[in-house]
Formats: sequence, C-alpha cells, structure tokens
Amino acid sequence: MKSKKRKVKVMSDTTTWAVLGDGRYIRILVNKGPGKELATLNADNLEALADLRYELSTSRSPHASGDVGKSDKRSYIQLQADFLSEQHEQNMFDLLVIAAPKDVIKSLRDALPEQVNQLIIGELAEDLLANSADVIENTLADIIIEGRQKTGNE
Repeated sequence: MKSKKRKVKVMSDTTTWAVLGDGRYIRILVNKGPGKELATLNADNLEALADLRYELSTSRSPHASGDVGKSDKRSYIQLQADFLSEQHEQNMFDLLVIAAPKDVIKSLRDALPEQVNQLIIGELAEDLLANSADVIENTLADIIIEGRQKTGNE
C-alpha cells in the first residue's frame, strides 16, 4: 500500500529546504507554506543547482595524495556547503532540514558557516536508500513541523 504524503502546516512566508544527500549526491525538497507538500527543487528552475549537480558529477578532488575516497567526499561536501551558503545569502530559504548518513551530516555541519548551521531545524541521519521516497518525505515533513514548533515558526 502506498503511503499518503503529509502536508506541512507552516507559515506562508517561511521557506524550508530539506536537503537530502550522501556526500556526492544532492536533492532538495522545498516547503513554502501551509497545506503545501514538499516539492522537489528542479535544477531547471535554479541554475546554481544545475551547476552544482554538474560539478558533483564531473569533478575530481583537488587532493593528489592520501585516501582518494575520503578526500573526494570532503570536497563534494564543501561544494554543497558553499552552494547552501550562497543560496542563503540570496534568501532562497529560511530554514533547513538535512537528511543524510550520520558522517555526511557531521561533515556538512562542519563545512557550513555558523549563520547557516543556525537555520537547521532537524536532521534525518540514515541511509536514504533504506526507505521509500514517500516514507522519507513523510518523515521530513514531520521533522519540519516539529522543528518549526520548537523555533516558533509554526
């Protein structure tokens, strides 16, 4: 049985991004207000996201030595952190939720500037392939609702 998507009840003037990733991949879901479902941010609608995805899929780490896998992952996470910082500066989102494996969340938080870290209202630390997209989106919707209640942005 397919699970029904939950609608997030939130303030209409607050945009929340739910960022899903594994260190190399990024998907962004957006909530823009009361009764709205999470919607995928399409790279066709945001050139910077298209550029980031292209760079993530084609770039190699600038590190020439050491553990290539770990250094590549760090550089990809830094690319994502830079992207989120730039989008915050352009007022593209007000709040964030991060969904990724625990080590990726830690690395991303370490790479983000403090003013962006302060916008994170929740985390989903798990393997994103372990559940269906509907289950993940419903969990993220619940995290957004709970996070907004804690911050007074209901």
